[in-house]
Amino acid sequence: MAEEISTERGTEDLVIALMQALCSEKALSLARIGKQLDLRRSQLERLLLLLGHDECWGGMGYVAQEEQRGRPVITLTEKGQALCAQMLDAMV
Repeated sequence: MAEEISTERGTEDLVIALMQALCSEKALSLARIGKQLDLRRSQLERLLLLLGHDECWGGMGYVAQEEQRGRPVITLTEKGQALCAQMLDAMV
């Protein structure tokens, strides 16, 4: 079911939804993001590869994964924070 939803929504919509969530929360656990976007872990990992940065895979460099209190969380990089600022300016 989640795969059908994510296919219908498309990658672009998922990127926008994740960035909007991070713009307001600053850090989100993987579990919370997956539940909020209704994604399986593998789908979320593919989305994070696209938005993050990895020496082997590339990526856009907007998000980073780190650990807070023993939990993996996703945070915005400086580049991601700048994108959030642009998104907020565009909404005004």
